[in-house]
This record gives sequence, C-alpha cells and structure tokens, in this order.
Amino acid sequence: MSHRLRYRPSAAERLRTILANEFLRRRCANPRYSLRAFARSVGVEHSTLSQLLRGKRAMTWKSIGHIAGRIRWTGANALQTYRKHGAWDSRHIAGELGLSIDEVNVALSDLCLLGLIKMGGE
Repeated sequence: MSHRLRYRPSAAERLRTILANEFLRRRCANPRYSLRAFARSVGVEHSTLSQLLRGKRAMTWKSIGHIAGRIRWTGANALQTYRKHGAWDSRHIAGELGLSIDEVNVALSDLCLLGLIKMGGE
C-alpha cells in the first residue's frame, strides 16, 4: 500500500538534508560524481531526485524505504535491526551496527520526525 506522507515542514527538510548530505559525501570523494550517477545509485530518475532535493516532490512510504536502503542511511539500518530484534535499545542497535549511541539516537529521532516510528509511553 502506498501512502503519501503528510510531512511537517521539519520532516521534509530533514529528509532532503539526509539526501543532500549523502550526495555531497559522494561528490567530495569524487568531484566528477553527478546527480545522474547519484540517481542511478539510489534507483530513481534524475529528474525525480532533483525534485526531491528541491522540495518540489513528496515521497511515498515505498520510495523512502527504497532510497534509504540504497544510501545506507542509519535510520533504515536501525529500523531493520528493530525488526530483527524487536527492541528500540540504542546501545544494542549501536553495537549491532558498529555506530555510536549518538548516531543511533539521531537516526531514531529522524525516524520519529518522519513518522516512520512512534516512541514513548503513549
């Protein structure tokens, strides 16, 4: 089932930041790395990726999962670890993924902000 996310402005901006930072990281490693190459690596059309980065296009749940998995976003990895073990323990996830607890907490905050998970005693 494909739902359109109803972003809060901060969630949409964070998602664009995650994509833009990954593109920048790759471009720093190879100054000739293009947006078209990045789009190919994440499995979307270059025009779609450009629109996502400029905030001109909303993302579906399916596309978030697809792109996040292709760029090795920490949030996607944390979500997979949760699905495997069923616990939102930052220390456990950090140990499993080889990350710092701070990196995991930022990823969990991203997942909450994007509405992909809900945490707390509600």
